[in-house]
Amino acid sequence: MPVEAIAWGQMFRLPRAPLIDADPAQVRLGQALAARVAEVARLTLAAAVSAGLIELTSPAFARQIRDVHTLTSRAIARFLVTGQGTTEAERNFIGRVGIFAARYGVSLSTLSRSYVLWRDANLRIVNEEVSRLGVGQAVAGVARSIIRSSADTGLRRMARAYEYQLRLGAPERSVEAAARR
Repeated sequence: MPVEAIAWGQMFRLPRAPLIDADPAQVRLGQALAARVAEVARLTLAAAVSAGLIELTSPAFARQIRDVHTLTSRAIARFLVTGQGTTEAERNFIGRVGIFAARYGVSLSTLSRSYVLWRDANLRIVNEEVSRLGVGQAVAGVARSIIRSSADTGLRRMARAYEYQLRLGAPERSVEAAARR
């Protein structure tokens, strides 16, 4: 696991203190999502395996995308609790996945599908928590919007990095060679 992912995992395991004027229902929902980040990762991985995406990537890339999905889920929970968005370091980490994908010949289609699976897993957990907590539709709508926006923004960031890497040079090796690593 990259050092950055370990540090972010420890730093963002639980969201920081809520904003003074934060909506209590939004804070509860953010805390509930934070408590289920590992489950979101498991659901996303299961969906990726079911969709055949794992065979299309190397183990190293699969770990990297899992780290990005985990980081982003934690960032969403943190935002719901504290209002704090992603940091520049987090955004750069997300973009590096696009560079890594281009270097190892992982297609943008595979990258996009992985983010859709992540988005859907987060939406499923949020919907379950909205029902369990009795959170109103206004707060639920905010959470769903943040998840969709994060998926779109993260994917755009990775795609730009991917295209930039391709302009720098051809992929270092094929997916098949990377999968043997």
